[in-house]
Amino acid sequence: FPCRIDEDAGGVLWIGCYGSAGLTSYDPATATFTRHGHMDDVDMYCYPLAALDGTIACDIKMTVPHVVVFDPATGIRRAVGPMVPKEDGGNAALVRTTDGTLYIQSSEGNFRLEGFDAIQVDEIPEPEPPPTLSDGSTASFSDAACQQYRTIAVSHPATDDARTLTVDYNAAGSSLFLLHRGPDDNLYGSSILPLHLFRHEPESGAMNDLGQCSTATGEVYSMGNLDGKLYMCSYPAAKLSTFDPSQPYNFGTEPDSNPRDVGRMDEASYRPRAMVTGPLGRVWTAAVPDYGIWGGPLSWFDPETEQFGTYCDIAGDASCWSLAWLEEQEAIAVGTTIMGGSGTQPRVEKASLFLWDYKDEQKLWEGTPDEVATSINALLCGPDGRLYGTAYGEGTPPELFVFDPRARTFGPLIPLPPGSPLDGGLQTGSDGMIYGFTRSCLYRLNPDDLTITEIIREHDAFQIPGPIIGRTIYFAKV
Repeated sequence: FPCRIDEDAGGVLWIGCYGSAGLTSYDPATATFTRHGHMDDVDMYCYPLAALDGTIACDIKMTVPHVVVFDPATGIRRAVGPMVPKEDGGNAALVRTTDGTLYIQSSEGNFRLEGFDAIQVDEIPEPEPPPTLSDGSTASFSDAACQQYRTIAVSHPATDDARTLTVDYNAAGSSLFLLHRGPDDNLYGSSILPLHLFRHEPESGAMNDLGQCSTATGEVYSMGNLDGKLYMCSYPAAKLSTFDPSQPYNFGTEPDSNPRDVGRMDEASYRPRAMVTGPLGRVWTAAVPDYGIWGGPLSWFDPETEQFGTYCDIAGDASCWSLAWLEEQEAIAVGTTIMGGSGTQPRVEKASLFLWDYKDEQKLWEGTPDEVATSINALLCGPDGRLYGTAYGEGTPPELFVFDPRARTFGPLIPLPPGSPLDGGLQTGSDGMIYGFTRSCLYRLNPDDLTITEIIREHDAFQIPGPIIGRTIYFAKV
């Protein structure tokens, strides 16, 4: 997808993209697109700005933030200025000033771009102002903070004139990202961009958009229940919110807000895919880290003291991804993924399962169910005390594994029905059976003989696993 579009002096548009750090130009005069290739061989994000001399400077991110200059006349591209890995504290940003000159603002100092040269300077002049309408007015969504996007504020800085426009439209609707059974036995879920919390009441059939539940703007990645409250951890920045369904809805960050955004889990977590509640009275999350870095933490929040804690290097260059509470062993089972933050390439080859002693703060055991598994994306402590999980790897069939936490040994690997297993897609039903989702199948596992029965099989029918409430299993498709 496009990261940034900029216009050069000749009216040609320059488009940088995510995925390949590709650069493309579009000439409106000829209605022609031209691809200019990758601007970096490792990093994936490209944010171009056109320079006064006709070159195109590309702000490259995420693992090693730096600038690449491309000359359309010769096709030459070259990295210029400082290059410091983000994991080492490095940062760099491309800035255009009021006179149109491009600068690099970085952790290694400030630099002025002159073609393929970066000249170090002490200070950077004032950056160019944001774009305006034809009369010099600026426009922005005045309700962006509450993620509604239906009111536009238009103001003119010279005259102080201001007006508000109401944007009346019917949208197609947002995609869904997560479903969860709340502490009040209602179904809760999150939309995607904008992030809204919704509630479905199975008894009445009511469906309500509750609105904003986090200062994060992406989606709720994980939910959990503790002491009558619903906890939600959201992307970006793994921001934690708490909500009491028995009290009026009034989102904010103050102590009496409901939901209340209580802050980030830690400085590294970004996509908090799993949550367990209960161990030591805390809320625990597993997450992939920030853009451009490796090592996704296991983190916790204590509602009584409102303290946060984290174990940043617990998975090495892998990331904590799935969780289950083993009450008998007084441990948390953690499944990992080889993924780092967005924009990175994996540094490890396989996923692992480990047991975390949350009292003594140490690993009790670590192993892998399959030498080719790259993600363990669901864990469940079954009714028999054994641990059940799903794992998959590139080019290999996904599997369900069984682990005995008492003997610390893996049982048989069980082939799954067609389709990739869904994140967090395992749960226990009231009948003692284990229910799971792949993208193409809802299935039932008998813990006694480890046989799988397909309940519904339909290609690509399931994308979001949901909870069991009564005799109903919920799911969603984006």
